[in-house]
Amino acid sequence: MPRLSVRLACLAISLLLAAPAWAQAPRLHRFAVSIDTELTVISVRACFAGPPPEALVAESLDAPLALIEARVEGSGKPLVPSGALSLKSVPDGGCVLYRVDVSRPIKRHDRTGGKVARVGRDLLTSVGLWLWRPQQLSSDEDVEIRFVLPEGIAVSAPWRAVSAAQPPAFVLDRAPFDWPASVAFGRFREREIAVGDAQLRLAVLDGHPQVDTDSMQAWLTDAARMVAGVYGCFPVPRLQLLVVPNARGNEPVPGAYVARGGGPSVHFFINQRRPIEEFFADWTATHELAHLLLPLVEDRDAWLSEGLATYYQNVLRARAGRISEQEAWSMLHAGFVRGRNNAADLTLAQATQAMYRGNTHLRVYWGGAALILLADVGLRQQTGGRQSMDRALEALHACCLEAGKIWSAAELLAKLDELTGTSIFSALYSAHVASREFPDLSAVYRQLGLRANGSSVQLLDDGPQRQLRASIMRREAPGEIAAEQVSCRHGG
Repeated sequence: MPRLSVRLACLAISLLLAAPAWAQAPRLHRFAVSIDTELTVISVRACFAGPPPEALVAESLDAPLALIEARVEGSGKPLVPSGALSLKSVPDGGCVLYRVDVSRPIKRHDRTGGKVARVGRDLLTSVGLWLWRPQQLSSDEDVEIRFVLPEGIAVSAPWRAVSAAQPPAFVLDRAPFDWPASVAFGRFREREIAVGDAQLRLAVLDGHPQVDTDSMQAWLTDAARMVAGVYGCFPVPRLQLLVVPNARGNEPVPGAYVARGGGPSVHFFINQRRPIEEFFADWTATHELAHLLLPLVEDRDAWLSEGLATYYQNVLRARAGRISEQEAWSMLHAGFVRGRNNAADLTLAQATQAMYRGNTHLRVYWGGAALILLADVGLRQQTGGRQSMDRALEALHACCLEAGKIWSAAELLAKLDELTGTSIFSALYSAHVASREFPDLSAVYRQLGLRANGSSVQLLDDGPQRQLRASIMRREAPGEIAAEQVSCRHGG
Protein backbone atom coordinates (compact mmCIF):
# COMPACT_ATOMS: atom_id res chain seq x y z
CA MET A 1 0.00 0.00 0.00
CA PRO A 2 1.45 3.48 -0.83
CA ARG A 3 2.71 5.45 2.21
CA LEU A 4 0.11 8.22 1.72
CA SER A 5 -2.74 5.71 1.83
CA VAL A 6 -1.33 4.15 4.99
CA ARG A 7 -1.06 7.58 6.66
CA LEU A 8 -4.62 8.51 5.70
CA ALA A 9 -5.95 5.20 7.02
CA CYS A 10 -4.12 5.68 10.32
CA LEU A 11 -5.38 9.25 10.59
CA ALA A 12 -8.97 8.10 10.03
CA ILE A 13 -8.63 5.44 12.74
CA SER A 14 -7.14 7.99 15.16
CA LEU A 15 -9.98 10.44 14.55
CA LEU A 16 -12.54 7.70 15.06
CA LEU A 17 -10.96 6.65 18.36
CA ALA A 18 -10.73 10.25 19.51
CA ALA A 19 -14.35 11.07 18.66
CA PRO A 20 -16.82 11.19 21.52
CA ALA A 21 -18.93 8.07 22.00
CA TRP A 22 -22.10 9.82 20.86
CA ALA A 23 -20.53 10.48 17.45
CA GLN A 24 -19.68 6.82 16.86
CA ALA A 25 -23.14 5.30 17.26
CA PRO A 26 -26.78 6.35 16.97
CA ARG A 27 -27.45 8.93 19.63
CA LEU A 28 -29.71 7.81 22.47
CA HIS A 29 -31.20 10.58 24.58
CA ARG A 30 -32.18 9.24 27.98
CA PHE A 31 -35.23 10.43 29.90
CA ALA A 32 -35.67 9.25 33.50
CA VAL A 33 -39.28 9.70 34.68
CA SER A 34 -40.31 9.47 38.33
CA ILE A 35 -43.48 10.19 40.26
CA ASP A 36 -44.16 10.71 43.95
CA THR A 37 -46.03 8.16 46.06
CA GLU A 38 -49.21 10.29 46.01
CA LEU A 39 -49.10 10.34 42.17
CA THR A 40 -49.28 14.13 42.03
CA VAL A 41 -45.94 15.30 40.60
CA ILE A 42 -43.98 13.84 37.69
CA SER A 43 -40.26 14.63 37.60
CA VAL A 44 -38.15 14.18 34.47
CA ARG A 45 -34.38 14.21 33.97
CA ALA A 46 -33.68 14.46 30.24
CA CYS A 47 -30.06 13.89 29.21
CA PHE A 48 -28.83 14.31 25.66
CA ALA A 49 -26.22 12.39 23.71
CA GLY A 50 -24.12 15.05 22.05
CA PRO A 51 -25.77 18.28 20.96
CA PRO A 52 -29.25 18.66 22.47
CA PRO A 53 -32.28 19.38 20.28
CA GLU A 54 -33.06 23.04 19.71
CA ALA A 55 -36.10 22.76 21.95
CA LEU A 56 -38.51 20.43 23.71
CA VAL A 57 -42.23 20.58 22.95
CA ALA A 58 -45.40 19.19 24.55
CA GLU A 59 -48.66 18.26 22.82
CA SER A 60 -51.13 19.94 25.17
CA LEU A 61 -51.70 23.69 25.15
CA ASP A 62 -52.02 23.43 28.93
CA ALA A 63 -48.59 21.82 29.41
CA PRO A 64 -46.94 25.18 30.31
CA LEU A 65 -49.55 25.69 33.05
CA ALA A 66 -48.81 22.27 34.56
CA LEU A 67 -45.04 22.88 34.51
CA ILE A 68 -43.82 23.60 38.05
CA GLU A 69 -40.21 24.31 37.11
CA ALA A 70 -37.61 23.54 34.45
CA ARG A 71 -33.87 24.19 34.62
CA VAL A 72 -30.51 23.19 33.21
CA GLU A 73 -28.74 20.64 35.38
CA GLY A 74 -25.51 21.98 36.80
CA SER A 75 -25.94 25.67 36.06
CA GLY A 76 -29.46 25.83 37.46
CA LYS A 77 -30.44 28.19 34.64
CA PRO A 78 -34.26 28.26 34.45
CA LEU A 79 -36.03 27.24 31.27
CA VAL A 80 -39.18 29.26 30.60
CA PRO A 81 -41.73 27.81 28.16
CA SER A 82 -42.62 30.04 25.25
CA GLY A 83 -44.44 27.58 23.03
CA ALA A 84 -41.45 25.31 23.67
CA LEU A 85 -38.55 24.88 26.08
CA SER A 86 -35.48 26.32 24.34
CA LEU A 87 -32.32 24.28 24.95
CA LYS A 88 -29.85 26.86 23.62
CA SER A 89 -28.23 27.15 27.07
CA VAL A 90 -27.79 23.36 27.45
CA PRO A 91 -24.23 22.13 26.68
CA ASP A 92 -23.47 19.10 24.53
CA GLY A 93 -24.12 15.99 26.60
CA GLY A 94 -26.03 18.07 29.14
CA CYS A 95 -29.27 17.41 31.01
CA VAL A 96 -32.39 19.33 31.95
CA LEU A 97 -34.64 18.77 34.94
CA TYR A 98 -38.32 19.58 35.10
CA ARG A 99 -41.38 18.83 37.23
CA VAL A 100 -45.05 18.72 36.25
CA ASP A 101 -48.15 19.01 38.44
CA VAL A 102 -50.55 16.12 37.66
CA SER A 103 -52.60 16.45 40.84
CA ARG A 104 -55.63 17.88 39.05
CA PRO A 105 -57.08 18.44 35.57
CA ILE A 106 -56.16 21.66 33.79
CA LYS A 107 -58.56 22.82 31.06
CA ARG A 108 -57.73 26.43 30.37
CA HIS A 109 -56.54 26.33 26.75
CA ASP A 110 -56.79 22.68 25.75
CA ARG A 111 -60.41 21.67 25.08
CA THR A 112 -59.67 18.19 23.71
CA GLY A 113 -60.62 16.34 26.88
CA GLY A 114 -59.33 15.69 30.37
CA LYS A 115 -55.55 15.27 30.60
CA VAL A 116 -55.52 13.99 34.19
CA ALA A 117 -57.98 11.54 35.71
CA ARG A 118 -58.00 9.96 39.15
CA VAL A 119 -59.24 6.39 38.84
CA GLY A 120 -59.60 5.11 42.38
CA ARG A 121 -56.04 5.09 43.74
CA ASP A 122 -54.55 5.15 40.24
CA LEU A 123 -53.71 7.96 37.82
CA LEU A 124 -54.44 8.22 34.10
CA THR A 125 -52.47 11.00 32.38
CA SER A 126 -52.19 12.40 28.90
CA VAL A 127 -48.58 12.22 27.73
CA GLY A 128 -49.07 15.62 26.12
CA LEU A 129 -49.44 17.33 29.50
CA TRP A 130 -46.13 16.21 31.03
CA LEU A 131 -43.74 14.88 28.37
CA TRP A 132 -41.58 17.63 26.88
CA ARG A 133 -39.76 15.95 24.01
CA PRO A 134 -37.96 16.73 20.73
CA GLN A 135 -40.46 17.75 18.08
CA GLN A 136 -38.74 15.49 15.56
CA LEU A 137 -36.04 12.86 15.77
CA SER A 138 -33.44 12.45 13.05
CA SER A 139 -32.72 8.99 11.68
CA ASP A 140 -29.62 8.66 13.90
CA GLU A 141 -31.20 9.44 17.27
CA ASP A 142 -33.71 7.87 19.64
CA VAL A 143 -35.20 8.68 23.02
CA GLU A 144 -35.25 6.10 25.80
CA ILE A 145 -37.81 6.64 28.55
CA ARG A 146 -37.02 4.80 31.77
CA PHE A 147 -39.40 4.97 34.73
CA VAL A 148 -38.08 5.15 38.30
CA LEU A 149 -41.14 4.51 40.44
CA PRO A 150 -41.99 4.17 44.13
CA GLU A 151 -42.35 0.66 45.48
CA GLY A 152 -45.69 -0.87 44.54
CA ILE A 153 -46.36 1.57 41.68
CA ALA A 154 -46.55 0.26 38.10
CA VAL A 155 -46.78 2.02 34.76
CA SER A 156 -48.68 1.36 31.53
CA ALA A 157 -47.28 3.14 28.45
CA PRO A 158 -47.92 2.82 24.71
CA TRP A 159 -44.29 2.83 23.58
CA ARG A 160 -42.18 -0.19 22.62
CA ALA A 161 -40.58 -1.76 25.68
CA VAL A 162 -36.84 -2.43 25.36
CA SER A 163 -36.18 -3.78 28.84
CA ALA A 164 -37.74 -6.68 30.72
CA ALA A 165 -36.97 -4.98 34.03
CA GLN A 166 -39.83 -3.72 36.16
CA PRO A 167 -40.76 -1.03 35.46
CA PRO A 168 -39.59 -1.39 31.87
CA ALA A 169 -37.76 1.09 29.68
CA PHE A 170 -39.30 2.24 26.41
CA VAL A 171 -38.17 3.77 23.13
CA LEU A 172 -40.16 6.82 22.12
CA ASP A 173 -42.29 6.18 19.05
CA ARG A 174 -41.65 8.27 15.92
CA ALA A 175 -45.29 9.20 15.48
CA PRO A 176 -45.87 12.97 15.43
CA PHE A 177 -45.47 14.55 18.86
CA ASP A 178 -49.02 15.95 18.80
CA TRP A 179 -50.74 12.56 18.44
CA PRO A 180 -52.55 11.84 21.74
CA ALA A 181 -51.25 9.10 24.02
CA SER A 182 -51.79 8.14 27.66
CA VAL A 183 -49.72 6.71 30.48
CA ALA A 184 -51.23 5.22 33.64
CA PHE A 185 -49.56 4.97 37.04
CA GLY A 186 -50.90 2.90 39.90
CA ARG A 187 -51.07 -0.25 41.92
CA PHE A 188 -52.20 -2.50 39.09
CA ARG A 189 -50.22 -5.38 37.62
CA GLU A 190 -49.84 -5.12 33.87
CA ARG A 191 -50.60 -8.37 32.05
CA GLU A 192 -49.38 -9.58 28.67
CA ILE A 193 -51.82 -11.14 26.21
CA ALA A 194 -50.24 -13.03 23.32
CA VAL A 195 -52.32 -13.19 20.14
CA GLY A 196 -50.08 -15.00 17.71
CA ASP A 197 -46.90 -12.95 17.52
CA ALA A 198 -48.59 -9.77 18.77
CA GLN A 199 -48.16 -8.62 22.35
CA LEU A 200 -51.08 -6.84 24.02
CA ARG A 201 -50.30 -5.25 27.40
CA LEU A 202 -53.35 -4.94 29.64
CA ALA A 203 -53.70 -2.63 32.64
CA VAL A 204 -56.94 -2.62 34.66
CA LEU A 205 -57.15 0.48 36.86
CA ASP A 206 -58.57 0.74 40.35
CA GLY A 207 -62.32 0.65 40.82
CA HIS A 208 -64.97 0.38 43.49
CA PRO A 209 -66.07 -2.33 43.45
CA GLN A 210 -62.84 -3.91 42.29
CA VAL A 211 -62.68 -5.19 38.73
CA ASP A 212 -62.24 -8.89 38.00
CA THR A 213 -59.02 -8.63 36.00
CA ASP A 214 -59.12 -12.27 34.92
CA SER A 215 -62.53 -11.69 33.34
CA MET A 216 -61.35 -8.52 31.59
CA GLN A 217 -58.38 -10.40 30.18
CA ALA A 218 -60.60 -13.21 28.90
CA TRP A 219 -63.05 -10.74 27.32
CA LEU A 220 -60.38 -8.74 25.50
CA THR A 221 -58.45 -11.83 24.43
CA ASP A 222 -61.63 -13.18 22.88
CA ALA A 223 -62.23 -9.96 20.93
CA ALA A 224 -58.59 -9.71 19.83
CA ARG A 225 -58.66 -13.24 18.44
CA MET A 226 -61.81 -12.43 16.48
CA VAL A 227 -60.00 -9.52 14.84
CA ALA A 228 -56.90 -11.65 14.25
CA GLY A 229 -59.10 -14.09 12.37
CA VAL A 230 -59.68 -11.58 9.53
CA TYR A 231 -56.43 -12.58 7.84
CA GLY A 232 -54.54 -14.75 10.27
CA CYS A 233 -52.81 -12.34 12.62
CA PHE A 234 -53.52 -9.39 14.84
CA PRO A 235 -53.04 -6.21 12.79
CA VAL A 236 -50.40 -4.51 15.00
CA PRO A 237 -47.39 -6.09 16.72
CA ARG A 238 -48.03 -4.46 20.09
CA LEU A 239 -50.94 -2.73 21.80
CA GLN A 240 -51.60 -0.89 25.05
CA LEU A 241 -54.96 -1.88 26.56
CA LEU A 242 -56.35 0.30 29.35
CA VAL A 243 -59.50 -0.67 31.23
CA VAL A 244 -60.85 2.28 33.20
CA PRO A 245 -63.67 1.35 35.62
CA ASN A 246 -66.43 3.39 37.28
CA ALA A 247 -68.06 4.57 34.04
CA ARG A 248 -71.73 5.48 34.31
CA GLY A 249 -74.27 3.78 32.12
CA ASN A 250 -76.50 0.72 31.93
CA GLU A 251 -74.31 -1.02 29.35
CA PRO A 252 -71.03 -2.76 30.20
CA VAL A 253 -68.83 -0.41 28.12
CA PRO A 254 -70.30 3.12 28.05
CA GLY A 255 -67.26 4.49 26.22
CA ALA A 256 -64.12 3.46 24.35
CA TYR A 257 -61.66 4.88 21.84
CA VAL A 258 -58.45 4.16 19.94
CA ALA A 259 -55.32 6.33 20.23
CA ARG A 260 -52.23 6.12 18.02
CA GLY A 261 -49.71 8.40 19.70
CA GLY A 262 -46.63 6.52 20.92
CA GLY A 263 -48.08 3.37 19.39
CA PRO A 264 -51.57 1.92 19.15
CA SER A 265 -53.70 1.95 22.29
CA VAL A 266 -57.33 1.21 23.12
CA HIS A 267 -59.08 2.62 26.19
CA PHE A 268 -62.24 0.99 27.55
CA PHE A 269 -64.38 2.85 30.10
CA ILE A 270 -66.41 0.14 31.78
CA ASN A 271 -69.23 -0.32 34.27
CA GLN A 272 -67.73 -3.16 36.29
CA ARG A 273 -71.05 -3.77 38.03
CA ARG A 274 -72.41 -5.42 34.89
CA PRO A 275 -72.04 -9.22 34.70
CA ILE A 276 -69.19 -10.57 32.56
CA GLU A 277 -71.71 -12.24 30.22
CA GLU A 278 -72.77 -8.77 29.08
CA PHE A 279 -69.19 -7.90 28.14
CA PHE A 280 -68.91 -10.99 25.95
CA ALA A 281 -72.27 -10.18 24.33
CA ASP A 282 -71.32 -6.54 23.72
CA TRP A 283 -69.89 -5.34 20.38
CA THR A 284 -67.63 -2.55 21.66
CA ALA A 285 -64.35 -4.45 22.07
CA THR A 286 -64.64 -6.01 18.61
CA HIS A 287 -65.46 -2.61 17.10
CA GLU A 288 -62.54 -0.78 18.72
CA LEU A 289 -59.96 -3.47 17.95
CA ALA A 290 -61.22 -3.67 14.36
CA HIS A 291 -60.16 -0.03 13.93
CA LEU A 292 -56.59 -1.32 13.92
CA LEU A 293 -57.23 -3.10 10.61
CA LEU A 294 -56.79 0.32 8.98
CA PRO A 295 -54.02 2.87 9.39
CA LEU A 296 -54.94 6.25 10.86
CA VAL A 297 -57.53 8.01 8.69
CA GLU A 298 -58.16 11.75 8.67
CA ASP A 299 -60.98 12.93 10.95
CA ARG A 300 -62.88 14.35 7.98
CA ASP A 301 -63.03 10.81 6.56
CA ALA A 302 -64.04 9.07 9.79
CA TRP A 303 -66.93 7.42 7.91
CA LEU A 304 -64.33 5.01 6.48
CA SER A 305 -62.70 3.94 9.75
CA GLU A 306 -65.98 3.89 11.68
CA GLY A 307 -67.79 2.16 8.83
CA LEU A 308 -65.25 -0.63 8.60
CA ALA A 309 -65.28 -1.18 12.38
CA THR A 310 -69.10 -1.15 12.44
CA TYR A 311 -69.30 -3.70 9.63
CA TYR A 312 -66.78 -6.05 11.22
CA GLN A 313 -68.22 -5.80 14.74
CA ASN A 314 -71.13 -7.87 13.44
CA VAL A 315 -69.35 -10.05 10.89
CA LEU A 316 -66.60 -11.16 13.29
CA ARG A 317 -68.95 -12.00 16.13
CA ALA A 318 -70.98 -14.16 13.75
CA ARG A 319 -67.83 -15.91 12.51
CA ALA A 320 -66.81 -16.66 16.08
CA GLY A 321 -70.25 -17.96 16.98
CA ARG A 322 -71.03 -15.18 19.44
CA ILE A 323 -74.16 -14.33 17.44
CA SER A 324 -75.98 -16.27 14.72
CA GLU A 325 -75.84 -15.41 11.02
CA GLN A 326 -79.48 -14.31 11.25
CA GLU A 327 -78.65 -12.00 14.16
CA ALA A 328 -75.65 -10.52 12.35
CA TRP A 329 -77.60 -9.68 9.17
CA SER A 330 -80.49 -8.36 11.25
CA MET A 331 -78.17 -6.08 13.22
CA LEU A 332 -76.56 -4.80 10.03
CA HIS A 333 -79.92 -4.17 8.41
CA ALA A 334 -81.37 -2.42 11.46
CA GLY A 335 -78.28 -0.22 11.53
CA PHE A 336 -78.65 0.65 7.86
CA VAL A 337 -82.25 1.69 8.51
CA ARG A 338 -81.18 3.96 11.37
CA GLY A 339 -78.38 5.42 9.29
CA ARG A 340 -80.73 6.14 6.39
CA ASN A 341 -83.08 8.04 8.70
CA ASN A 342 -80.35 10.13 10.34
CA ALA A 343 -79.06 13.42 8.86
CA ALA A 344 -80.86 12.73 5.59
CA ASP A 345 -80.30 16.30 4.43
CA LEU A 346 -76.51 15.96 4.56
CA THR A 347 -73.97 14.22 2.37
CA LEU A 348 -71.84 11.55 4.00
CA ALA A 349 -68.90 13.95 3.99
CA GLN A 350 -70.99 16.71 5.60
CA ALA A 351 -72.40 14.35 8.21
CA THR A 352 -68.85 13.32 9.12
CA GLN A 353 -67.75 16.93 9.53
CA ALA A 354 -70.78 17.62 11.73
CA MET A 355 -70.39 14.44 13.81
CA TYR A 356 -68.18 16.10 16.44
CA ARG A 357 -70.68 18.88 17.13
CA GLY A 358 -74.04 17.33 16.21
CA ASN A 359 -76.07 14.13 16.27
CA THR A 360 -75.07 12.69 12.89
CA HIS A 361 -73.03 9.69 13.96
CA LEU A 362 -75.62 7.11 12.85
CA ARG A 363 -75.33 8.35 9.27
CA VAL A 364 -71.54 8.28 9.50
CA TYR A 365 -71.14 4.83 11.07
CA TRP A 366 -73.83 3.02 9.12
CA GLY A 367 -73.32 4.89 5.85
CA GLY A 368 -69.67 3.85 6.03
CA ALA A 369 -70.63 0.27 6.94
CA ALA A 370 -72.97 0.12 3.92
CA LEU A 371 -70.06 1.07 1.64
CA ILE A 372 -67.87 -1.64 3.17
CA LEU A 373 -70.63 -4.21 2.56
CA LEU A 374 -70.93 -3.05 -1.06
CA ALA A 375 -67.16 -3.32 -1.47
CA ASP A 376 -67.00 -6.78 0.13
CA VAL A 377 -69.77 -8.21 -2.04
CA GLY A 378 -68.45 -6.46 -5.14
CA LEU A 379 -64.98 -7.92 -4.64
CA ARG A 380 -66.31 -11.45 -4.14
CA GLN A 381 -68.62 -11.24 -7.16
CA GLN A 382 -66.22 -9.54 -9.55
CA THR A 383 -63.26 -11.85 -8.81
CA GLY A 384 -65.09 -15.14 -8.37
CA GLY A 385 -64.28 -15.20 -4.66
CA ARG A 386 -60.54 -14.60 -5.07
CA GLN A 387 -60.84 -11.18 -3.47
CA SER A 388 -62.83 -9.95 -0.49
CA MET A 389 -62.64 -7.25 2.15
CA ASP A 390 -60.59 -9.67 4.26
CA ARG A 391 -58.05 -10.20 1.48
CA ALA A 392 -57.87 -6.48 0.74
CA LEU A 393 -57.07 -5.77 4.40
CA GLU A 394 -54.49 -8.55 4.41
CA ALA A 395 -52.69 -6.91 1.48
CA LEU A 396 -52.95 -3.53 3.22
CA HIS A 397 -51.44 -5.05 6.36
CA ALA A 398 -48.46 -6.33 4.38
CA CYS A 399 -47.63 -2.97 2.85
CA CYS A 400 -49.16 0.01 4.49
CA LEU A 401 -49.91 0.00 8.22
CA GLU A 402 -46.82 2.08 8.94
CA ALA A 403 -46.97 4.38 11.94
CA GLY A 404 -46.74 8.13 11.60
CA LYS A 405 -48.84 8.50 8.46
CA ILE A 406 -52.39 9.83 8.21
CA TRP A 407 -54.36 8.73 5.16
CA SER A 408 -57.22 10.47 3.43
CA ALA A 409 -60.10 8.21 2.38
CA ALA A 410 -59.44 8.90 -1.30
CA GLU A 411 -55.77 7.96 -0.93
CA LEU A 412 -56.48 4.82 1.08
CA LEU A 413 -59.26 3.59 -1.21
CA ALA A 414 -57.04 4.14 -4.25
CA LYS A 415 -54.41 1.97 -2.55
CA LEU A 416 -57.02 -0.75 -1.91
CA ASP A 417 -57.96 -0.65 -5.60
CA GLU A 418 -54.30 -1.08 -6.48
CA LEU A 419 -53.90 -3.99 -4.06
CA THR A 420 -57.03 -5.80 -5.29
CA GLY A 421 -56.58 -5.00 -8.98
CA THR A 422 -60.06 -3.44 -9.15
CA SER A 423 -61.65 0.02 -9.19
CA ILE A 424 -64.39 -0.90 -6.72
CA PHE A 425 -63.31 1.28 -3.81
CA SER A 426 -62.72 4.47 -5.78
CA ALA A 427 -66.02 4.02 -7.61
CA LEU A 428 -67.88 3.76 -4.31
CA TYR A 429 -66.10 6.87 -3.04
CA SER A 430 -67.06 8.87 -6.13
CA ALA A 431 -70.67 7.73 -6.06
CA HIS A 432 -71.53 8.09 -2.39
CA VAL A 433 -69.34 10.38 -0.28
CA ALA A 434 -70.70 13.59 -1.80
CA SER A 435 -74.25 12.23 -2.11
CA ARG A 436 -77.18 13.01 0.18
CA GLU A 437 -78.68 9.61 -0.63
CA PHE A 438 -77.95 6.69 1.65
CA PRO A 439 -76.32 3.88 -0.40
CA ASP A 440 -78.92 1.78 -2.22
CA LEU A 441 -78.53 -1.79 -0.93
CA SER A 442 -81.42 -3.38 -2.81
CA ALA A 443 -79.23 -5.03 -5.47
CA VAL A 444 -76.73 -6.40 -2.98
CA TYR A 445 -79.60 -7.69 -0.83
CA ARG A 446 -80.83 -9.68 -3.83
CA GLN A 447 -77.36 -11.06 -4.39
CA LEU A 448 -77.17 -12.12 -0.75
CA GLY A 449 -80.69 -13.49 -0.49
CA LEU A 450 -81.86 -10.93 2.04
CA ARG A 451 -85.46 -9.75 2.11
CA ALA A 452 -86.02 -6.53 4.03
CA ASN A 453 -89.23 -5.94 5.93
CA GLY A 454 -89.04 -2.65 7.78
CA SER A 455 -86.24 -2.92 10.33
CA SER A 456 -86.09 -6.74 10.14
CA VAL A 457 -84.59 -8.95 7.46
CA GLN A 458 -85.34 -12.48 6.25
CA LEU A 459 -82.67 -14.90 4.98
CA LEU A 460 -83.77 -16.68 1.81
CA ASP A 461 -82.72 -20.25 1.02
CA ASP A 462 -81.64 -19.88 -2.61
CA GLY A 463 -78.39 -21.84 -3.14
CA PRO A 464 -76.07 -19.28 -4.80
CA GLN A 465 -77.33 -16.46 -2.63
CA ARG A 466 -76.92 -18.48 0.53
CA GLN A 467 -73.38 -19.47 -0.49
CA LEU A 468 -72.30 -15.86 -1.01
CA ARG A 469 -73.98 -14.78 2.20
CA ALA A 470 -72.34 -17.58 4.16
CA SER A 471 -68.90 -16.78 2.74
CA ILE A 472 -69.06 -13.43 4.52
CA MET A 473 -70.37 -14.81 7.82
CA ARG A 474 -68.58 -18.15 7.69
CA ARG A 475 -68.08 -19.32 11.23
CA GLU A 476 -64.74 -20.47 12.58
CA ALA A 477 -64.52 -23.63 14.67
CA PRO A 478 -66.46 -23.29 17.93
CA GLY A 479 -64.62 -21.55 20.70
CA GLU A 480 -61.53 -19.44 20.47
CA ILE A 481 -59.48 -19.20 17.32
CA ALA A 482 -56.44 -21.41 17.76
CA ALA A 483 -53.12 -19.69 18.42
CA GLU A 484 -51.49 -21.21 15.33
CA GLN A 485 -54.13 -19.52 13.16
CA VAL A 486 -53.19 -16.03 14.28
CA SER A 487 -49.48 -15.66 13.62
CA CYS A 488 -47.94 -13.82 10.67
CA ARG A 489 -45.30 -11.25 9.91
CA HIS A 490 -46.16 -7.61 10.48
CA GLY A 491 -45.59 -5.40 7.47
CA GLY A 492 -45.21 -1.68 7.07
